This record gives sequence, C-alpha cells and structure tokens, in this order.
Amino acid sequence: MVGLSVVDIKEFMAAMLTGNMFDKFYLRDGEIQTFTEFHLGGYLNRPYFDSEEWEALEGRELCLWSEVRPFAFQLIRGHKLPVRFKFVFQLSDANTRWLLDKYHPPVKLEDIGGLFMNIRYEHQKVICTSGISYNTFVMDKTLEQCWDDTVCQYFRQNHIACEKI
Repeated sequence: MVGLSVVDIKEFMAAMLTGNMFDKFYLRDGEIQTFTEFHLGGYLNRPYFDSEEWEALEGRELCLWSEVRPFAFQLIRGHKLPVRFKFVFQLSDANTRWLLDKYHPPVKLEDIGGLFMNIRYEHQKVICTSGISYNTFVMDKTLEQCWDDTVCQYFRQNHIACEKI
C-alpha cells in the first residue's frame, strides 16, 4: 500500500472531474459531502437496463467513472469546496489482466478481488491510497509492489504532483 498526498488540488480536481484521468476505472463506491451527504454506489442496477443494454455491458457489474463523473461534477462544482469526498476506484478487468501480463506476479487473476485507488479529500488535502483485495490468502507481496509502483507512475504520467506519505 502506498499513500500519496496531492500537491496541486485544483489541478487534480480538474483531471478527475473534467478530464478523463479515471474514466476507465470502475467506481466501486463514492461519497460526497456538501450541504448533505450523497452516496454513489458503483454497482450497476440490473432492473434499470433492458436485455439489449445489459448484454452490451458484457457482464460488467460496476459502472465506469466516465458514466458517473458528470453527476459527481454537478455535486462538487460551485463556489464552495465540498466538506469531504471519497471515491474508491477499481482497476478494470482488462487492465488487471494487462498488469498481470506485464509483471508476471505469482498470483492468478481469479485470486484477485480488485486493485484499488482510494481518493479522499478532507481538510483541504487530497490523499490517494493504493490497495488490493484478494479472494484467497496470498503470502507473496510482488503484486502489491507492482500496483503501488503503477499508481505512482500513473499520477506522474497524468502530471499530478504527489508526495509519498
């Protein structure tokens, strides 16, 4: 697990809310607190979709950030900053397979519950924490190190200055 403190909050907020930095990540969970608290559950609601729409989702259970971002933007934008927010982003299945193919850690795809980035804004600070959920007990920490390095590299590639905490 790595913790990153975002240096330029305004730049990060623009990348997250109006850019496409997290668009290909699943949103696992979200909370935004302004004048009240809003909860954004990331799981898709099957009864909402007709059979054709559901089939087009190809078995996906979670929404993409790109599908939720406009709603989050509406809740956060304005003259006042939110009191706090928290988003739990999960690496997509395709990108999880890519990461496994790139680094070859001794872990099978079915052993992984998810690779996460927890983004939290509170007290005028944005903190990103990486994390992994496993479906089984895993002693080897190779994947965790690879994921931590990938998260740091991802922020650098998107020109988001961070300090490790």
